[in-house]
Parts: sequence; structure tokens; C-alpha cells
Amino acid sequence: MHILLLILGILTTIGIWSWRIQMARRGAKVAMDTARTIANAPRRFTFRYKAGRGGIGLIEDPREAAAIMMMEVARGREGPLTERQARIIDEEIMRNFNFTQAEADELSAHAAWVTNSAPDPQAAMRKLSQLVVSAPQLGPKEIVDLDAMLVAVSEAEGVPTREQLALLQVFRDKAGLKT
Repeated sequence: MHILLLILGILTTIGIWSWRIQMARRGAKVAMDTARTIANAPRRFTFRYKAGRGGIGLIEDPREAAAIMMMEVARGREGPLTERQARIIDEEIMRNFNFTQAEADELSAHAAWVTNSAPDPQAAMRKLSQLVVSAPQLGPKEIVDLDAMLVAVSEAEGVPTREQLALLQVFRDKAGLKT
């Protein structure tokens, strides 16, 4: 009888210790998962912030902003982007940014993609105008050159529409240019 109690005690002790070891493993696994989550938090929050900002919010290069602004002005005319408007945008990019045709095409395609996801043309124009005007590498000459680029795009298909003129005015107001 004593032997049976001893065996039962040993089996109970082994069972309790195996249960404790299993619980310790689970706790260690939870702690490791938590540590990984905390270690990845900055990267995850940065991604969420950038993803939440959208296309316009990610723009930091004034040349990219200028291309998007030209695309917004071109789209201010009802209907899809015309071949003439696209050609003028590419010519302005090549002339003013010293880009090749391939680089201009790529920047134009990117600008078209961003304007498709932009909420309101005037809000986008205000935000991009602020970025361009506050860019430290741009001076008054570059601001006036951008105004001329926007005018050239607005006049691609004839007299600018009211929407195009309103977009031009948004830039001019931000830039402090007189009309």
C-alpha cells in the first residue's frame, strides 16, 4: 500500500511539474510575441501614418508637386486628359527640370496616378502650392516659372476654363503672385 501511495505521489508530482513547465512555455511564447509586436511598433505605426496620409500627403519633392499641379490644372477642363495636354506637361517637365523623355513620361504617369486618388483639386492644389512655396531650394524665379508652366497647361486646349483659372488662383495666392 505504501508503494502505491509513493508511486501515486511521484506521478502526481510529475504531472504537476509537467503542467507548470507547459504553462511556463506558453507564458514565454506570449512574452516573445509581445516583444516582437513592441519591436515592430515603430515600423507599423510609420506605415499606418503614411498609408493614412494618402497620395498627396506623401509628396515631398517640389518637382513631383509641380507635375501633379500641372496634372490637376489639365484635369480642370472637363473630360479626360488630352494628348495635347499630356505633351505640353511632358515638354514643360523636360524643359524646366532637365529630364529626359522617359523620365518626363514616368513623372507624368505618377502625377496622373496621384491626381486620380486626390480628393478635391483645390485642396490638393493648396497643399502642393504650400509645399512648393516653402521649399528652401526654390527661389522667386522658380515660383514664377511654375506659374508659367501651369498657365501653359491651362491654355493647351484654348481658353482656360473657370475651374482651371480657380486652380491657378489658388497657386498664385499661396505664392503671393499678382494676377
